[in-house]
Amino acid sequence: MPLTDRHLRRYLQATGLECHDYAQWVLPIRGDLQLEVGGVGGRVDLLQGAFVAPGETHDMEALGENCCLIIDCHAGVLDDDTLEHLYRQRWLALPSGIRQQLQRIQEEGVESDPLPQLLRYFAPDGSGARLQALCMCIARSPGSDWSVARMSAEVGVSASRLHALFAREFALSPQAWVSAARLRWAKQQLLNSRAAISDIAQRAGYSEQSALTRALRRESGLTPRQWRASGSSFGQDMPQAAS
Repeated sequence: MPLTDRHLRRYLQATGLECHDYAQWVLPIRGDLQLEVGGVGGRVDLLQGAFVAPGETHDMEALGENCCLIIDCHAGVLDDDTLEHLYRQRWLALPSGIRQQLQRIQEEGVESDPLPQLLRYFAPDGSGARLQALCMCIARSPGSDWSVARMSAEVGVSASRLHALFAREFALSPQAWVSAARLRWAKQQLLNSRAAISDIAQRAGYSEQSALTRALRRESGLTPRQWRASGSSFGQDMPQAAS
């Protein structure tokens, strides 16, 4: 058996709970999906992938057109420190270099292997360690006041250096990254809770419900009410994402 397997997959319905003895990277190329890993619900999209540790139960469903690169890593590929680090992190803020490689894989097939680049970035001492820690803090609490000053202090750099790091790694500004995290969280909550839309907007960090409506319309063409209605029973049964 090869130590790694790579597959391009489209998800048309809920996969049902799965569990296997190998690690798995879930790297979206097109669309976005709901993902439950180890009892915690979240979303993966063009800016955020996920890591499923060996033995973790997981379930996935998409609401529209999608494509993911799935990388299966069998025993011996990842050392114990890397496995533990990725298990604790789980959600992966995808840098622009990896996103570009994923697009090439979609166009040219899976001959290219992104795993070395993934490990250079996401390993415990990888090049993305400082920004990953910040991005995961933002993902856990997107409604907090993520000013540039606060983000700079979290990373331990100046505001100008933070902008340069985000531009280099993600081809986005820090504020744009926060906006994407807030919308991702709000979309998940719309599907997985019965909370009022205005409450979700406030908890996600929007100044008012209309700001969430504008952001969601720009991305999906749907209002929050329409997005909620488009969900399936899978979304209603998933645990809520950590807030």
